[in-house]
Amino acid sequence: MQNILDHIQCGVFALTIESPLYGLSINDQINNQINDQINDSKFILRFAIANLAFVQLVWGELSPEKPSNLIGLQPHDCLPQNFVRQLYVNIHQCLQSRKKVVYEVEIDAIANHLVSISLSLVIDNNQLPQIVGTCQDISNLSISKSQVGQPNHQKFSHLVNAISDAFVVVDSQGIVCYVNQAAENLFGCQAEDIVGEVFGLPVVTGESTNIDILNRGTTTSAEMRVSETIDEDRMVYVVASLRDVSERKRVESSLQLRERAIAASSNGIVITDATKPENPTIYVNPSFERITGYSAAEVIGRNCRFLQGGDRQQIGILDLHQAIQEQRECHAVLLNYRKNGTPFWNDLYIAPVFNDRGELTNYIGIQTDITEQVKSTQRLLESEERLRTVLTSIKEGITFSDDSGYFSIFNDGMENLTGYTAAEANASRDFTNFLYPDRQEHDKALQRLQHLQETGQVMTVETRIRHRDGTFKDVLVSTRLMAYKGKRMYLSSYYDITERKKVETQLRYQSERERLLNAILFKIQCELNLEQILAITVKEAQSLLRIDRVVVYQFQEDGSGQFVVEAVNDSVLSILGQTINDSNFNQDYIQQYQNQVISSINNVDSANLNPSYKELLQCFQVKANIVVAISFGGILWGLLIAHQCFAPRDWEEFEIDLFKQLANHVAIAIQQVKLFERVQDLNKNLERQVADRTQQLEQSLSQLERALLKEKELNELKSQFISRASHEFRTPLATIQTASDLLRNYGHKMSEDKKLERIDKIQREVKGMTNLLEEVLIIGKTESGKFELHPEEINLEDFCQEIIEQAKLIGNGRHQVRFNNINLPSRLTIDPKFLRQIIANLLSNAIKYSPNNSDINFTISQTKEHPPKLLLEFQDRGIGIPIPDQAKVFEHFYRAHNVGMIVGTGLGMAIIKNSVDILGGTIQLSSVENEGTTVKVKLPISLKE
Repeated sequence: MQNILDHIQCGVFALTIESPLYGLSINDQINNQINDQINDSKFILRFAIANLAFVQLVWGELSPEKPSNLIGLQPHDCLPQNFVRQLYVNIHQCLQSRKKVVYEVEIDAIANHLVSISLSLVIDNNQLPQIVGTCQDISNLSISKSQVGQPNHQKFSHLVNAISDAFVVVDSQGIVCYVNQAAENLFGCQAEDIVGEVFGLPVVTGESTNIDILNRGTTTSAEMRVSETIDEDRMVYVVASLRDVSERKRVESSLQLRERAIAASSNGIVITDATKPENPTIYVNPSFERITGYSAAEVIGRNCRFLQGGDRQQIGILDLHQAIQEQRECHAVLLNYRKNGTPFWNDLYIAPVFNDRGELTNYIGIQTDITEQVKSTQRLLESEERLRTVLTSIKEGITFSDDSGYFSIFNDGMENLTGYTAAEANASRDFTNFLYPDRQEHDKALQRLQHLQETGQVMTVETRIRHRDGTFKDVLVSTRLMAYKGKRMYLSSYYDITERKKVETQLRYQSERERLLNAILFKIQCELNLEQILAITVKEAQSLLRIDRVVVYQFQEDGSGQFVVEAVNDSVLSILGQTINDSNFNQDYIQQYQNQVISSINNVDSANLNPSYKELLQCFQVKANIVVAISFGGILWGLLIAHQCFAPRDWEEFEIDLFKQLANHVAIAIQQVKLFERVQDLNKNLERQVADRTQQLEQSLSQLERALLKEKELNELKSQFISRASHEFRTPLATIQTASDLLRNYGHKMSEDKKLERIDKIQREVKGMTNLLEEVLIIGKTESGKFELHPEEINLEDFCQEIIEQAKLIGNGRHQVRFNNINLPSRLTIDPKFLRQIIANLLSNAIKYSPNNSDINFTISQTKEHPPKLLLEFQDRGIGIPIPDQAKVFEHFYRAHNVGMIVGTGLGMAIIKNSVDILGGTIQLSSVENEGTTVKVKLPISLKE
């Protein structure tokens, strides 16, 4: 287009009229406002077009290289001052008259350079208004000023006026003479393809026609306006101006669609005029009429405040007024009244509308009836309030929180449990930091929360939380994930289980103490070395109760004493080997501990103690202690002592009781050791006697060999006896000692039944020891040969029945003994003592090793040998004797490996064998493990017919 303008000999320019006329499109508004702006001289002019001829006319040889350099500049910034003043005056005239203005201006007075200028006002609703001017040098022309406006001048003026649109110049024959660049773009063809061709569109001067133009497969809507012009040769041309209105149609269609959408919207929509006082309503849609009950005619021209009736103090109204004053959008909830007087809740959103100059023109309001929602919310709030009241009154801790950690509910029980108020919990941002100060525990809590989010299952855990005062509490926490008002929420309950956990811990600790105490006692009972017993006692007690120092103090005959064994948790506390030679301590406290078995001090510094005793304790760095006497037989042997050295300690009852039990068992162990030592001394004496006897028997070789064999067997028997007796006597002696001590110390507190029970226990243990000694004596006599046979005439059947009845008493009548006499005469001669030992022991074994309610067969008969012998046969269904044990079953103190917990000494079968040998008989044993045992004994007899 610029190239075309540059080839025009006439000077051409266009000035755009900007603010405040920018954007005006309605003619009557333009007329009014143009007049105002002209009077005020507030309009701004800028170059939009300037061709080369115009530049050369104004500047001559000093003209700029390119006319495009003027585009966007104001006239007073680039034109001569004389030219600008006359230009502005004539533009004012053109704007006022709305008609073309022609005037002459002298550019160069010396050269008599005179230019004729024509100005026209061009107004387009979709573009900025323009002043279009043409100018021509008339210095050398003889024509008058009236001839300036000839057809050739007018032709180019019309051409420039149409620059903003596509235009086509057609001659009287309908042949295209010229097209601009916009026309090329509109038709999708080059100018050479169009010029010279028939235009092909109906052209009627003065009409405006809407046409569709096909451009490269797409259709463009255009508005065509046609006008005529005459050139200097009086040739008539038709100028067709075509404007692309596709976008305008799209916008019009969109506006129509929006208008239909607004009318069909379920929300009430109201538009007010903000340029008028009171913001009167200028539009309401049908939904507004339906919601309020008012017709559009009843609302148009009124302010919508009438809907609020007399209720003008609502918070939403105040917010609304503030937003209108500040010309901003606002969202408010108002209580309005319908035409029939019924109230309804209105969710109102208003937004201001500004024109292109930034002036507020309208307000648009969107109205939503939320009455049912408000009622539902009120019911929900009432329900929530009831629930909140219930949850608040529960003594357990209850919380209801969201993902951000905000607590909607933090009841009194939770405040009591944690020491924090609900406000403090919400202000903390992350309340778990308060409950779990330890980072690892805090991370575990977050992991549990993440697991709950992933699974959605109710999670119940036992954990520890910190109270505000720094103490910790054991709690059972149950957390449930739930949806509430479209948000993910967490409902948690906290149950204080501190006391329960404390009781459980105490029970578990007590069970562990009992287990360890039993283990200590077992170790003590298994030892016969006094030093080891004492070392085990102090070590296990110190470790079990976590005491700084545990020692055993032993008294000497002169009343002094020494720490003979200790266990400490720090070597600097060791007092092992130190003695106490304080006469006052020895005299006073020996008597005290003989009368008072146990004493304890929680704090030495604050206790009411004898100054010398307190000084003694402080000398050994004692802050608290437990002292228990170790005594037996009325003799104070020593003291079992616990020392807490670094701080005072409140001793618990079970700790004092534990030391008391340990002291008692240590006393019993000391007695056992002393008894064992006496047995050892006896063994040494017996060994000396054996040596002496051996020396005497060496005088005769034959006697020596026999005596040596006998003495060897006797020596083995004695050794076995000593070893077995020391083992077998230990437990009954301990039981007797314990029972007798209880009777002596607590007999006055016992009932008669309890006393008889203790006495019966002592008698049972004494009887068992007596039976053991009798069996040993029998073995000793038979082994040494110091016995005599005393045959007597007996009734064998009655004799056997008597022994059977006695044996039944041993088994408490739980076994059936089937006795059978096959072919023996009623009377025979035999030593009844040894026969009784054989029968009684065999029956006792059969009963002892057979299950309850089982049968035992006892048969006596006469063999067919000559002379005939007595055959005793015993058969049971007991545990049997393993094959490896059958060869050793007649040895002293030997017991089969499958006897388990069945009580026995291992001497029964040895006694039977010795008795059979003494009577000159034989014994035969056959047994199958877990099936039973059969024993056959043959004895020589003297029958009495």
